[in-house]
Amino acid sequence: MTPRIPRLWTVTAAAILAASFLVSGCGREGASSGNSGGASPSPSGASADQSMPAPAADQAEADPSPAAGSGLAPGSSGTQTVPVEPDVGASGADAQREPAAGPPEADRIAYLTFDDGPSGNTESILRILRESGIKATFFVTGKESETDKELYRRIAAEGHKLGNHTYTHDYTKLYKEPGAFMEDVRRLDRFLQETVGQGSDILRFPGGSNTRLGRRKGEPWIMPQLVKRVRAEGYQYFDWNVTSTDAAQAVQPKADIISSVMALARGKERIIVLMHDVTVKKTTVEALPEVIRGLKDMGFRFAALDKQSFTTQFLKSD
Repeated sequence: MTPRIPRLWTVTAAAILAASFLVSGCGREGASSGNSGGASPSPSGASADQSMPAPAADQAEADPSPAAGSGLAPGSSGTQTVPVEPDVGASGADAQREPAAGPPEADRIAYLTFDDGPSGNTESILRILRESGIKATFFVTGKESETDKELYRRIAAEGHKLGNHTYTHDYTKLYKEPGAFMEDVRRLDRFLQETVGQGSDILRFPGGSNTRLGRRKGEPWIMPQLVKRVRAEGYQYFDWNVTSTDAAQAVQPKADIISSVMALARGKERIIVLMHDVTVKKTTVEALPEVIRGLKDMGFRFAALDKQSFTTQFLKSD
C-alpha cells in the first residue's frame, strides 16, 4: 500500500521549486541592465548602452574638423603627437609659398652719371667700374687734347654711354638764347662723331633743366623754351634724383658723398646719381667703390642710360 504524502508537504515543495526559478532569472536580468530596477528604452528604440556617450575615438571620427590651433589632423583620435604636414595638393601648392618680401632685386636700377669729364680722374673711374662689373654714363664736354680723345674712346669701348653736356659748359653763352645753346650741343656731337664715331642722343643741361645760372638780371628765363627745343631736335634730357653732393665744395669729404647717396637712394626703385669727373674731386673717386657696394647691398643693379631709360626732369617739356 502506497503511503500517502500529506497535502501540506506537497504545497510546500511546490513553493520551494518556484522560488528557486525566480531567483535565477533575476540574476541574469540584473547583469544585462546594470540596474536592479531595469532601464527605460530611449525614444528611438535604442538599447540603454547605445544611448551612452561615444568614446573619444568615436567622437573624433564623427567630427573631422579639429578645434582651431589643436595641431591635430582631421580624423585623429585626439592622442596623436606626431606633427601634421600641410596638405599640399594639386590646387594647394600655395599653402607653403613664402610671402613676397618686396620687389625683386632686378627691379631696382641705379644709373651712375659723371659730369664734366674727361679729366685726370676718368681712368681711375673706368678702372673701378670695370672691377665692379658695371656700366655708367659720362656726360662729357669738349676737350681736344690727344689724352682726352683717347679717354672718350675708352669710355665708349668699355660699354659706357657718352652723353652730351655741351661743348663749352659756359653758362653765359649757353643760356643767352636757345639758338646759342643748340649750336653748342651740336658742336659737341660733331666732335664726338669725329673722335669716337658716334654722337649722342641724350643730354644733361649744365646746372640742370631748372637752372637759373647764366641768366642776367631782367632777361627772360629761357629754360622752358630749351627743354622743348632739345626734345624737338631728338634729344632726351636727364636730371637726377640722387646727388653725391660732390659739387657742394671743391673737395667734398668722402664720408659725406657716401652718406648722401645711401640716404637719398632709400625707398627708390630707380635712381640717377649725380657725380663729377673733375680732376680736383679725388674724394669722388675714393668714395665710388663704397657707393657701389652700398647700392648693391640695397638690391640695386647698374645700367647706363639710353634714350628710353627712366628719367628725372626738374622742368618738364610739356
